[in-house]
Amino acid sequence: MNVKDLYKIMLVGINSTLMIIIADLKIYILILLVILLSIYLIEESRVPTIKNEKTFYKYISMVYGENVKELIREKFIVTTQSQSTNELKDNTIIINGNNLIIKFNSKVINMNLYEGIDYLINIIKNS
Repeated sequence: MNVKDLYKIMLVGINSTLMIIIADLKIYILILLVILLSIYLIEESRVPTIKNEKTFYKYISMVYGENVKELIREKFIVTTQSQSTNELKDNTIIINGNNLIIKFNSKVINMNLYEGIDYLINIIKNS
């Protein structure tokens, strides 16, 4: 069960209970619903930490947009499995902890994760 389902269940239960006592506590109902909505929006808008391919693509789509995410999917192979730099194919991205290893045009670049993503976006824009 994910966070969205929990919020839905909570809202249904709260709304059912509050319908009974709505005449007395109108302001408290409004405050509670605003708080629950705020918590939900905070959870949904949080930028994910990058741990694997899935969170990498989620981060790219949230920060740079769906178009950039699709360009990276088309042009690059993203993996978390470390390999020898000699065995890497061109246009490969390796997520290794807090480092991003990019092999592009037979050149291997090892950078900080988020700096590497910015560098990758610049590579895509220039090509």
